[in-house]
Amino acid sequence: MQSARRMIGCMMHRSRVGSDIPLDQMYGNPAVTKWRQLEDVSLYNDLTYRQEVITIPHETEELAAEFFDELKPVFYSMKILGLFPLQRRNPSEPFRRCILSLLYSILFYFAMNLYAYHVSRVRIEFITSSEASFDELMYSVVHFLYVMPHFYVIPCHWKEVTKVGRYFNLWSDFQKQFFTVTGKQLYLGQKRRARICVVLIPVLALLFVLIEFFMSSANEQIWELGFYWYIFVMILQHVAWWWLVCSCLRGAIASLSTNFFKDPSIFVNERSAPIVAQYRALYMSLARLSRETGLFMCYTYGHWCALCFSVETLSLYGTLSNIHDGMYMKHLGLAMSVCTLAGMLYIIVNSAHHAANEVGTEFSEKLSQLFSNDKQVRRELKIFTQVMTVHSSDINLGGYVKINRKFLLRFTCTLVTYLVVLLQFRLGLLSINTSNFTTVPSAQTAITYL
Repeated sequence: MQSARRMIGCMMHRSRVGSDIPLDQMYGNPAVTKWRQLEDVSLYNDLTYRQEVITIPHETEELAAEFFDELKPVFYSMKILGLFPLQRRNPSEPFRRCILSLLYSILFYFAMNLYAYHVSRVRIEFITSSEASFDELMYSVVHFLYVMPHFYVIPCHWKEVTKVGRYFNLWSDFQKQFFTVTGKQLYLGQKRRARICVVLIPVLALLFVLIEFFMSSANEQIWELGFYWYIFVMILQHVAWWWLVCSCLRGAIASLSTNFFKDPSIFVNERSAPIVAQYRALYMSLARLSRETGLFMCYTYGHWCALCFSVETLSLYGTLSNIHDGMYMKHLGLAMSVCTLAGMLYIIVNSAHHAANEVGTEFSEKLSQLFSNDKQVRRELKIFTQVMTVHSSDINLGGYVKINRKFLLRFTCTLVTYLVVLLQFRLGLLSINTSNFTTVPSAQTAITYL
């Protein structure tokens, strides 16, 4: 009787849900589960697929702030001067424009504009009212050029704040990707350097301003020194920022190379093909960071290079134009300006050259030495090499000029060309004055003889 009721209930249930239920389950007999043994290749492919679709664990949210934490001391010291109006509330959010920081930057900019106006007005009045020659007024002209960075650096940061935020976010994405591929945290090792820079920059700027004040012949007043100290602190902060960012790129490519080339034996079978593909994607992210290094603040550093060229050219001209009359303190001050700006330019160029070279050429040479007997691995290595050829790691300022040692050579050649032209004008004026001096006494002698 019970079996009959069970049969009738199953038939009624089957009429409701259709014939998708197997007969053995309809009548209470469980199906036998058949197990098969997975091969090693299929198991590895399954694990590889799982690794590709794996989600980032929560602890990697701390890694997203690693690049920002490395440069945090310099970043906040620059925010004090109205730079980088950015903010991120927590590590899980991207960097965005901060309204409060932007308002502070605007107020700071217009407050310093009053200071810059009075300093520039004093410099212009001294130049226009002085009866000295242009060569003797070179110190005042150079100091007037030092006022110019204030008027364009902070507005350039307003314009480029979106690109700076995107650059920080790219670093965060790269560090998450690095942890996913290698299973290790990316340590850049720049935090100590950033702290040292924050301490040394104000001291070096103050030392430079005081030396310039005692060597100057521009009749500077003490109240002007505060503005020049602010300008040199801003310049040194940008130089330190560029150097630290390039050092981060060098640290990232060193860590990537260490993990990728640590065991050449892993490239002997087809299991290494997905690993090479993952490292190729990781390298493409780093190469993009290298290219974005010159793009995210191209206008700021482009104007700085123009300032460096102008000041160095005029300072060299002021040093060499009157050197035949003897070496005075003002000539030593101009020579110190040339050496200081040349040193800062060399730091920017040399750090960018090493970063781009290590990310591009040196890594490519190591990759070309790899060889595998497996067809899939050779294919992935070939694609990796082609990707490196297409995706350049060169650092350039908005596509205008590449920052490498060739740029330093072209910069020097152009500077020498303008310097020779200025010195030729100087010699031409001296020859004209000499000829006028010899002509006037001879005319007076002829009149006396008559």
